[in-house]
Amino acid sequence: MQGVKYKYSVDALKVCYKINEETYNKLTHIDIIRCEDGNILHTHKPIEFKIYDFKSPNHMGDLTIDFRLKRVKSSRLQFEILVPDENIEDNFVLYGDLKIKSSSDIEFAGQCYITLDNRRLYDPFDVHHEVIEWKESKQKIDLTTIGSISNYTKIVHEPRVPSKTLKTQYNTIYFLEEMTSRLGLELISISNLEIALDSNINFARLIKRTVANDNYIPIVKGIRYQEVNSRDKIKNAHFKNESNRKRLINLSFYISQTALGLKCYNKTIEINDKSHKTYIYKRLGMEKNIHRMEVTAKNEAIKSYCEKNNILLSDFLNTLHTAENLSEPFHVWLNKLIHFKDILKPNRKDISIFDILKIKATK
Repeated sequence: MQGVKYKYSVDALKVCYKINEETYNKLTHIDIIRCEDGNILHTHKPIEFKIYDFKSPNHMGDLTIDFRLKRVKSSRLQFEILVPDENIEDNFVLYGDLKIKSSSDIEFAGQCYITLDNRRLYDPFDVHHEVIEWKESKQKIDLTTIGSISNYTKIVHEPRVPSKTLKTQYNTIYFLEEMTSRLGLELISISNLEIALDSNINFARLIKRTVANDNYIPIVKGIRYQEVNSRDKIKNAHFKNESNRKRLINLSFYISQTALGLKCYNKTIEINDKSHKTYIYKRLGMEKNIHRMEVTAKNEAIKSYCEKNNILLSDFLNTLHTAENLSEPFHVWLNKLIHFKDILKPNRKDISIFDILKIKATK
């Protein structure tokens, strides 16, 4: 896979929390909330529009963040979550939205949802970790002073000086646990998670060629499509072509499902022509010929993954702030959606899209 570039990112995250009635009443019926060292101070006045400040307690260390809740004018139950702008002093930028679930404007339902802003998911920061390395040395111990006729050698471990400092890049999901803890929210479920893999490999074209290859049997959502010349459509999966008068200019591939979904498309074209999210270019370190493979996982799929791997949902959520932790669930869900069998080697294990890449690289 020499020359292949790739990077994992979280492209969307929506989380459901339990909100207690006390917090609910404070957020929906009071005039001022100021949080210092975990305490909430308030005055009881009806409100229409207000900003609530949450200052980071000093005892929580460096990796903390101040934030604000700004009520959306059109709703009593929806807030913008704002965090300080690193580039402009005294300015705040959107971190995400908090929406309190209610069947009416006054009825307490006990749940709320936080959806992170896409731009913040591509706004990483560096964390430096001090790593202590130990060196081993031998030290002779004299025992003659206590009547022994021999000495012995003791192995001593001492820290090396100076120690190493490693840099890890986090995304702003890291702050979600702190924010929700200070708001008194309890995690219920992850409603929606989209993990993206961006690369210079055209995934849609690779899948199309492999599906049409007589040597492979595509297995899409557990269904084997054995006959190459069959008129049977691949259920819930389709290719989409875009072309000009001269040639095909864009090929994309989609698999839809209730719990899982897959999208493979040209991200450069999508950014330039539709979303205009050019900040993604900076995060990826490339602008041209970016192809994206994006897996969408809903609550059911995420819950099943955590149960199978004996992972607490809260622990899984807290791993999403580093790209290194995204590849494992991404590959598991991708293989549930599509993988292949080699007809020439029927005893071989299932072949993933990434196995196809390795096979092509060795030919």
